[in-house]
Amino acid sequence: METMSDTWAELNGMTNEEASGPDSIEVADALINLAAIDIGKGQLEPAERSLRRALAIYEKTVGPEDPGFAAILWDLTEIYLARGEYAVAEPLLHQVIDILSGALPENHPQIAKVLERLAELYAVTGKTDQAESLLQQAAKIYSASLGEDHGDLAQCRNSLAELYLNTGKAGAAAPLLEKSLRIRERALGANHPAVAQSYNNQGVLHSLRGEHVLALKQHSRALAIRERAFGQDHPAITQSLDNLAAICREQGRLEEAEKYLKRSLAIWKKAEGPVHPATAQSYHNLGTLYVMTGRYDEAERALLSSRKILEKGPEGGRMHLLVVFETLAGLYQKMGRPAESSEYAARIHKLRKPEQMRRRVN
Repeated sequence: METMSDTWAELNGMTNEEASGPDSIEVADALINLAAIDIGKGQLEPAERSLRRALAIYEKTVGPEDPGFAAILWDLTEIYLARGEYAVAEPLLHQVIDILSGALPENHPQIAKVLERLAELYAVTGKTDQAESLLQQAAKIYSASLGEDHGDLAQCRNSLAELYLNTGKAGAAAPLLEKSLRIRERALGANHPAVAQSYNNQGVLHSLRGEHVLALKQHSRALAIRERAFGQDHPAITQSLDNLAAICREQGRLEEAEKYLKRSLAIWKKAEGPVHPATAQSYHNLGTLYVMTGRYDEAERALLSSRKILEKGPEGGRMHLLVVFETLAGLYQKMGRPAESSEYAARIHKLRKPEQMRRRVN
């Protein structure tokens, strides 16, 4: 439903166009404001169109080296990242970094912010060495420009620690997590969602060390903070639910694990719809649990749902699809269906070949 502010933004854009011409900065700025409204409503396609038009105006009027041009590119990358279109977002982020590096002073925090975003993209797409390097660069910039006790530095260290946790480098993650938690507690208070993220990552660290009781405590603390901050049905709590499920699975508390995973899946389906990559991941998590418990028919349904979503999604989901194929190959082997298992083994080989080629090139 269109609100009065939406109507005003559209009328303002038309008025600016009539007064200043279709290629004026005023029109571009009105388009940017209109895109922000569309993004807030989750309407990414019209937002993209508005930003693309604004970008063309800025390129024509102030040039592609202007920070305003970079700001529009940044907004566009947020749209592409939200849709999982990583191959489209990556060159735009590089362009933003190049523009800001030429326009801003050395060690400006905004450059670090873009480096972090590019590192996040690389982490999601499996380019962990590049992600680590960018996060280290960003941390140095934050430390030099903002000081050791700033929240942005804490967030960057936390992201670097997450990368280390995901790549099995628990020893490197531990001191970063402790520093990040202390800064956040002092700056934000004990019940801030950023503190919950620190508790979450400490829980992951304890799990990697086999300290399941401590892990359960930290993940439960994180969940409680997030539920207070966001509510019972917000996607922000699903990370805690998934991690609690993983601990319950390790401890053999499989019914509890299933409840957590079903709740996570329901949240993602409600928030992002049945064909979002996060929904696919939730289906895979649930399918993996069913494989463990011998509920093969339920596992197959969940895993095929995950596969269907990822196959229709952007290329950035290739690595996740590879994991789903591996799980399906193993499932069909357990079910005594070797032909289907072999079929997925062939698909895995086909997917891995271009990925290996890209890594050699990069």
